[in-house]
Amino acid sequence: MLIPEVCEKAKTSVKIGRLQQGDFSQHLEDIMDLIFGENMKIVIALITAFVIVIGCAGPVLQVKQVEPRPVIEEVTSAGSSLKGELSPEGTITVLKALQLALQSNPQLTVFSLEIRAREAAALQESFLPNPELAVEVENFAGGGALAAFKASETTISLGQLIELAGKRARRTQAAALQAELAGWDFESKRLEVYAQVVKNFYDVLAIQKLVKLNKEILTLTEEFKDQISLRVTSGRTSPAELSRAEVEVANARIALEQSQRRLQAARQRLAATWGATTAAFDSVTGNFENVSALPAFEALQNALQKNPEWLRWDTETRLKQAQLALAKALRIPDPTITAGYRRFNDLGQQAFVAGFSIPLNIFNRNQGGIKEAALRAKQTAFQETFSRLQLQTELSTMYQNISAVQQSIFALKNEIIPKARQAFETISRGYQLGKFNFLEVLDARRSLFSARQAYLQNLADYHQLRAEIERLTGKSLESFKIER
Repeated sequence: MLIPEVCEKAKTSVKIGRLQQGDFSQHLEDIMDLIFGENMKIVIALITAFVIVIGCAGPVLQVKQVEPRPVIEEVTSAGSSLKGELSPEGTITVLKALQLALQSNPQLTVFSLEIRAREAAALQESFLPNPELAVEVENFAGGGALAAFKASETTISLGQLIELAGKRARRTQAAALQAELAGWDFESKRLEVYAQVVKNFYDVLAIQKLVKLNKEILTLTEEFKDQISLRVTSGRTSPAELSRAEVEVANARIALEQSQRRLQAARQRLAATWGATTAAFDSVTGNFENVSALPAFEALQNALQKNPEWLRWDTETRLKQAQLALAKALRIPDPTITAGYRRFNDLGQQAFVAGFSIPLNIFNRNQGGIKEAALRAKQTAFQETFSRLQLQTELSTMYQNISAVQQSIFALKNEIIPKARQAFETISRGYQLGKFNFLEVLDARRSLFSARQAYLQNLADYHQLRAEIERLTGKSLESFKIER
């Protein structure tokens, strides 16, 4: 091919490109005129009005707020906010520990945010599907009469998916029930934190008293060793008894050191319930020996039925029913309606267009989804029965255990400890007079302090069991007495 011919063709190509670019720009302006023209505004107004009518008939989002249980309400309404105070100093009470934990516990923050997240998810499910804008250009850039955009047809349309069978309402209801379940889980976690704080608090208080008791034991043991040392010096007692007394002193000192280490660990566990990394407080104070009379078991059973773990199953059942209804609604296909405006460039005329499309549910009618939802609903019924039976069994076990612990406390306080103290004092005086030997004194002392340690342990067990019963019933034991 000759160079002049190549150059001529190149000039022609550039010229055509320029013409095509100009035609495209002009056609783009025509498209914008169509989109924003008066006729298209009519189409948009009609579809918007139709969508608004559908929206007004749509669901109103309502998420049920779960009320706090009485035992939690007593704590939260008892004092001012302590948020941010993670390092209380000095001596703290169980009320302050509970307030700190219920306001600052990291786990509660997680559960609280879960509620808000599910509420946001429910809000999202309540929205209508967005409309779709479509622009279609036909019969352009062809040959002859179809060159450039001379005979093109440009269509601008809006499409809207119409959800039938109440899908949006059912979907929104299911999401709202998920948020309600999160509310029940939050209340369950608050009761769990309440019980953990009470147990940790009285654990600290019990070990504080144990440290005090071990100090008393060490002091008495050292005094007794000094008495034996004098008797050995005077020749009235064998040196072997002094060796035994020294062993008892060493054991008492070890017991004291162990209890002090236990106290430090218990203090740290308590501080962790409100998110503190170190225990800044010095000690705790409370009525450790306060043992309340137990209410009738029937009263506790009635209160158990208001436990969040009990009530959540009503919501769980409604959720599974809503999910089953949604699965059945998904069998119904959703149509998409379209309306728009078309311009015929060769004729210089315009006309409205409308369309309708719907999926044909020939193969997939959500059979598997419906069957799964039905089985999930059936499964939930069995889970509800099992869970509630577990709660009843747990409450019954706790009630029997706390009744036995109460009897032990009363027996230790009113019979065993007084008699052990009297025996120790009698034998100690008799030892000075030579009526009893060293082993008898040692045995009497061990019996007394073992009884006192058992008394502290039973009181600690009582408060542990009491906290669990209050977690299950959501009420303090004193409130049952007031009701009676």
